[in-house]
Amino acid sequence: MENKSLEQRMETEPVHRVILSLAAPTVLSMLVISAYSIVDTFFVTRLGSRATGAVGITFALVAWIQAVGYTVGMGAGSLVSRLLGKKEKEQAEQIANSAIMSGLLLGLISLGAGLIFLTPLLKLSGATTELLPYAREYALFVLLSAPFTIETLVLGTLLRAQGRAKASMAGMVTGGILDIILTPVFLFVLNLGVKGAALAAFIGQAAAAMVLGGCFWHGRMKLNGKKQSKNFFKIKDYGSIIKNGLPSLCRQGFASVAAVLLNRQAVGYGDAAVAAMSVDGRLFMVFFSLFIGYGQGFQPVAGFNYGAQKYHRVQQACLFTMAASFCFLSVILTACWFNAETLIRLFRDDPEVTAVALPAFRYQCFAMLLQPVIVAGNMLFQSIGKSGRATFLACCRQGVFFIPLILTLPRAFGLLGVEICQPIADVLTFFVTVPFLFPFLRQLVRMDEAEDAE
Repeated sequence: MENKSLEQRMETEPVHRVILSLAAPTVLSMLVISAYSIVDTFFVTRLGSRATGAVGITFALVAWIQAVGYTVGMGAGSLVSRLLGKKEKEQAEQIANSAIMSGLLLGLISLGAGLIFLTPLLKLSGATTELLPYAREYALFVLLSAPFTIETLVLGTLLRAQGRAKASMAGMVTGGILDIILTPVFLFVLNLGVKGAALAAFIGQAAAAMVLGGCFWHGRMKLNGKKQSKNFFKIKDYGSIIKNGLPSLCRQGFASVAAVLLNRQAVGYGDAAVAAMSVDGRLFMVFFSLFIGYGQGFQPVAGFNYGAQKYHRVQQACLFTMAASFCFLSVILTACWFNAETLIRLFRDDPEVTAVALPAFRYQCFAMLLQPVIVAGNMLFQSIGKSGRATFLACCRQGVFFIPLILTLPRAFGLLGVEICQPIADVLTFFVTVPFLFPFLRQLVRMDEAEDAE
């Protein structure tokens, strides 16, 4: 979107067209990100079940780093979209600049703290004596990439908040392609083992952050040191960013805790069980990320129009996002259901791994069909500044429901209990989301009618 047409397109163009124009580059970005996630998993599985399990062990660490990035990025992006809708560009620039600085600082803190407590963190995540050396090699580069990962998420979200989805895509695609190219070279040509996959991801994240930084600083909103330096440390701005980003912190933070508990339960059934849940987790992370990418085309539209008091457009955007996402997921999941065993064996052709991964994969396929309502509801409330509701809903899936289930079901049902925890948590989250979301969508219509009557 060009600057001269941003307001016109956001406020007057059919919402489905605006969402698709923003979502298409974001989904493409997610496809590339998913591709290098698959490439990592595919090549790492060639190193054995221990290497595969080690990557699964480090997922909690990756989830925590992403939690920090999404907290700052989504919190600032929500504010920026609404401020642009209110025509308050200078305040939007100040929020964006503060987010970039805080993202860099938090990335360095995450790196330092992670290096100090690395071994205890990996053991807490379920690393056995056999898995620990592999997990340490992989986790070291995950930590080194933390500042770049966080800045990538912050900058990408800020660009999308301005309607610049193509610029956001440029950075993501650059990093993803580098990772895809470098992973097999480091693993099999240079024989770097599991740390080679992490090193490739580190280089990809660094490149993505630099490209995104260039796009931001040469765009419509710029980091202006002279003008903004006195405003970088306004406590009020940071408080607003964290408040609006709290749902992302809870969502990703609980994902990290859930990964730890899942690994600790799975490890009781052997390395094959850990590897199986790792493969399933990577596969569904691909599906989920594609849906999230589509939803990220919805968030700037919702935030901008809510700030501009165009409430009926917010409702239309949410309904379209849910309907289109459900159709998209139905096609993808149907294809995956009938090819589930082939997909799993593509990553790890091991009968023990497949025996665990296959039923868990199919249970989750059913639950994924509920995600359009769950995620759209959470995104809507976060985009328009209803952080209390968004935070509660963000806590449900892998916090309120998953944690008690993973602690109790395996005791009652053994390995089956491990496999069905996430699908059950998703079903329960769906039933909690519905009474929050649909009455509010009706309320938006009444708010718009009241606005027109004034």
